[in-house]
Amino acid sequence: MSNSCDPFVGTWELDPETLKYEQGRPGLRATYVVEPKGINELLFHLDADDADGKLIRVTYGGPLDGRDQPLAGNNVALVLTRLDDRTIESSLKRDGKIVDRWTRELLPGNQEMLIAQHGYKPDGQPFRNTGIYRRVQ
Repeated sequence: MSNSCDPFVGTWELDPETLKYEQGRPGLRATYVVEPKGINELLFHLDADDADGKLIRVTYGGPLDGRDQPLAGNNVALVLTRLDDRTIESSLKRDGKIVDRWTRELLPGNQEMLIAQHGYKPDGQPFRNTGIYRRVQ
């Protein structure tokens, strides 16, 4: 898919009314900007406040090819995968093991994006936290 017509590209704002958390405390404000970086590559910018109002700014990206992208730190890697035209997954690995996984799914009409965090509670039980972001640009 060429980046010029990638439906994920744009600016998205969290609708806090859509938050459904099974683990942790959600923040109530977030803006997510997705921009083209190269062929089959995207750059993601998150500007948010956590549940305590602390500012979070994160930028990451790269090819959506499912390969490990080493990050600064010991044995840490990011994996970005385009599962299909409407779904992108990102995983954070430490020592080769996935420790955090997120999916972004475009909903019909391409004006809303469901972002889901998939993880495990301390007791080993799985959890899923979700929120819907609406396109603003």
